[in-house]
Amino acid sequence: MKVKNIILTLILAVFYPFSLLQKVNANQITFISLESKILARDFETINAELVKQGRHHLTYHLFEYAPGIKNQLAYVIACIKQLFAINRSHLVLLDFNNFVVSKFKRQHGVKVLQVWHATGAIKKFGNNVKRDYKIKNYDYTIVNSEFFVEAFSQAFNVKKENVKITGIPETDKLFNQEYITENESYLCEKYPLVRGKKIVTYAPTFRGRFGEGFYETKIDLDFIQKSLGDDYAIIYKPHPLITNSKYQHNEHIIYMQEESIKKVFAVTDILVSDYSAIIYDYMVTQKPLIAYVPDLEEYSKTPGVLFDYEQEFPGAIVKTDQDLVNEIKFVHRDDYKQAKLYDKVFKFRDGKSLHRVIGLIEEIMGEKI
Repeated sequence: MKVKNIILTLILAVFYPFSLLQKVNANQITFISLESKILARDFETINAELVKQGRHHLTYHLFEYAPGIKNQLAYVIACIKQLFAINRSHLVLLDFNNFVVSKFKRQHGVKVLQVWHATGAIKKFGNNVKRDYKIKNYDYTIVNSEFFVEAFSQAFNVKKENVKITGIPETDKLFNQEYITENESYLCEKYPLVRGKKIVTYAPTFRGRFGEGFYETKIDLDFIQKSLGDDYAIIYKPHPLITNSKYQHNEHIIYMQEESIKKVFAVTDILVSDYSAIIYDYMVTQKPLIAYVPDLEEYSKTPGVLFDYEQEFPGAIVKTDQDLVNEIKFVHRDDYKQAKLYDKVFKFRDGKSLHRVIGLIEEIMGEKI
């Protein structure tokens, strides 16, 4: 365990007995995030429905983790606050791994539901990779299909029967044509450069680790744009953990850090990604998909991928900028290959995953403390 985690453990150990003096509020649900200061993605959707129903007392501890001494001090304070919130809540919703839950969750009365921040996973994560601490004390997690049950059970140390196949609430939008049409109009108005172009969206996952910093994959988007010519426009949608991108102020690249990737899909003709789980979401569109993975051999070892990437990826796989240009120019739909993985990944295509997740939440809230 790293020194900072030892220090954090000692600090939380001082406050832990006091957190147990609280009674568990049978009606309290607490949202805890380490990725955003605001409710985002599934948290936003689930919260909106819970607020609408008005049955429970909802509390929020939303923190955007970042490296640096100042932010580390803020993180310690946030963890102390989380400690007290966790141990007085009947249900805690997480969208990322949580140190406090794994170390200091009371054993009776508090349930934890992991609402992972993606439709599934390609890269190994959680307890399946080298970590500074073991993830434990999670009670439930949700997944999109049987395809993910084993991986999520291992990653979060959750019994297989408690890995619930509900579908992911955010994916409901992907099956809503009105939502897609509205997003297309919105993006065309806000970003005039996308009009009349073949849109290539580059949306990779991050490289690096929490506590050590994150960085972008090496790719020359200027070369790719120049090689493709004026008929094409490139949207760059960096991972939310990437800051200070070298393409942030590039006039030749349409930089969309703040836009939801599901909105961006509405104007995308070809998606270029890598080990990001957004490829599962994009498969709903049935549009061409390309993997740009110059580090595939290395990445397959650390952190590792959950399946045979070259066999399962639903599109072309390239490892150089020039090969990417060539594939974009001559891309074609690999319908059979795409449908094969799509069928594995999506059990539900009815746009009602939120309804099923809310039902699970109500079921958990009905459990005795």
